[in-house]
Amino acid sequence: TTSSRSDDGSSPQISLLQSFNFFGQHYSQIYVNHNGHLTFDSSWSSFTPQQFPMYGGRDIIAPYWTDLDNRGNGDIYYVQYTNGSILQQVTQDINAYFPGLNFHANWVFIATWHEVAYFPMTGTVSQTTIQAILTTNGQYSFVLMNYGSLANTSRLIQAGYDTISSSHHFSIPGSMSNNASGSNSIFSLDSNVNVPGRWVFRVDHGSTGPLYPIGGTISSRSDDGSSPLIPLLRSFNFFGQHYSQIYVNHNGHLTFYSSWSSYSPQRFPIHGGRDIIAPYWTDLDNRGNGDIYYVQYTSGSILQEVTQDINANFPALNFHANWVFIATWYEVAYYPMTGTQTTFQAVLTTNGQYSFVLMNYGSLATTSRLIQVRAIQINIYHNMLFLPDLFHVQTLRMNVSCV
Repeated sequence: TTSSRSDDGSSPQISLLQSFNFFGQHYSQIYVNHNGHLTFDSSWSSFTPQQFPMYGGRDIIAPYWTDLDNRGNGDIYYVQYTNGSILQQVTQDINAYFPGLNFHANWVFIATWHEVAYFPMTGTVSQTTIQAILTTNGQYSFVLMNYGSLANTSRLIQAGYDTISSSHHFSIPGSMSNNASGSNSIFSLDSNVNVPGRWVFRVDHGSTGPLYPIGGTISSRSDDGSSPLIPLLRSFNFFGQHYSQIYVNHNGHLTFYSSWSSYSPQRFPIHGGRDIIAPYWTDLDNRGNGDIYYVQYTSGSILQEVTQDINANFPALNFHANWVFIATWYEVAYYPMTGTQTTFQAVLTTNGQYSFVLMNYGSLATTSRLIQVRAIQINIYHNMLFLPDLFHVQTLRMNVSCV
C-alpha cells in the first residue's frame, strides 16, 4: 500500500495482522510517519529529530528520522506478510544473527521510504531509501533497519528506537552528529550484524540482545565485592600472560592475580601493574537487585555458538573453541540507585592457540556516571574496538582479538 503524498504526513492507522510486542507493550496497530519513523498509539508529524533517550511518553522506531518530503518524488510503502518466501527470508536472517533462538517468523511488516526527498528539495535528484521491518513468532520480536541509497545531507538524523519513559532506547552510533560534509555513509556502511547497511534488534520484553545464556555460579551480594578465586579449566593467554585463574569483580571488570574493588573507572592506559578486562567498569551495586554469574564450558552447544561467532568475524583462522568462560552482570543496579537494571557480559574463549574476548551488551539503564570499556595489559596499551556511545547500545557484540 502506498501512503499519501503529503509533507509531514502519515499513513492511516494500520491494523496489524499479528500483535507486536515492543518491550512489553503489545500493539495491534501502527502508523508509518513520512519523516522516517513508526509510532503505535497515534500518527506523529515531527520532522525535527530528538536525541534518544527522549524521556517522553511515546514508543517510537526511527530508522531515519529527519525532515523528509514525498510530495514531489518518492513513495512510502507498507505491507504485511503471514506466509510465503518473505517469512522464510526473514526467518533465515534472524537465525543467522540470533542462532540460539530457533526462530520461525509468522508475521512480517515492512515499511519502505523509497527515493524520498529531503524538505524543501522535493522533486530534485535528492533521493533516500530506507526500510523498517518488524517480525515476530509470537514469543520473540525483532526490528530490522535496512539502508539503501542515502542522499547526502547536513541535516540531523536520528536512527534507532526509544520507549515510553525511555526504559529501553538505542541510537545508531553517529546519529544526531553534526555533519559538515553532508555524508551519511555511516548508516549504509556500518552494522551490528556484520551486514553493511543493516541493523537488527530484539525488542520483546526482557530482550537479551546478543547475550549468551545467562546462568552459572552466582557471586555474593555485596557492594564493591568480587567472586572468589575461580580456577580456569583451560589456560587463557592474555597478550602473552598465561592465566589459570580469574576474578569477576562486581563493578564491571575482570582481573587475574587478585580481586579488585575499584568503582571509579580510570582512563586507559592507566600505566599500572594490572591486567584488566572491563566490559562496563562503573559503580555497580547488586545488594538490592541483580545477579552476577560466572560459568565455564568445555563442550556442548555454547562452544559451537562461540566458534561460529568467532569464525564469522575472523574467517581466516578456522577457529574451534575448546573452552568458554562467561561472566554476566544481570540486571545490576548503579550505586546507590538500587532498582535500576543493567545487563552485560564478558566472554573469554580459546582454542589453545588463539584467545578472544567478547563483550556483549543487553539492556543498559541510563546513567551520567563515567564508564570505562576496554581491556588493558600491564604497561602496554592495546587499543581495541570501542564506540563512544557504547554505553547506550543494547545489541552490539564486540569481538576483540587477543592474539
